[in-house]
Amino acid sequence: MKAANISLAISLAISFCLSAQTSATWRGGKPGRTNDWNCSANWSENRIPDEFAQVIIPSGVDFYPVIKNEVTPIDALLMEGGTFVTLQKGAVLRILGETGRFDSLTIFGTIVNNGALEIENINSTSLAFMQQIQGTGIVVYPLSNPDSLARR
Repeated sequence: MKAANISLAISLAISFCLSAQTSATWRGGKPGRTNDWNCSANWSENRIPDEFAQVIIPSGVDFYPVIKNEVTPIDALLMEGGTFVTLQKGAVLRILGETGRFDSLTIFGTIVNNGALEIENINSTSLAFMQQIQGTGIVVYPLSNPDSLARR
């Protein structure tokens, strides 16, 4: 009986963890807030991405997201070719990379960073995407040592 209870508890915990991961797909275009990251109507799921979200910025939309301040951290970011995400001065986008999806950060578009892009977990292949980041802001990501490196 104890083994069955433990097995059930483990199954429920795994199920909860898996169901907590979500995708958030940008669609943009909400009248009056066409490119506002913090507008839930600009996301296909009608909710602003959170720390459990794997964010997808698809190509072919009319408006791309602009981040004006610090937003809720996200798990991962995938940007298709020809897309843009803009961080204005004072804005912060933090990518946690806890699930390893999209290698934390996969950029085929461009990030215009005039704020701060913080990447918690990134593998060495993802570093190649750093050339897709433009602007005067900083990028903070971990290296092999415990300290982070800020790049301008």
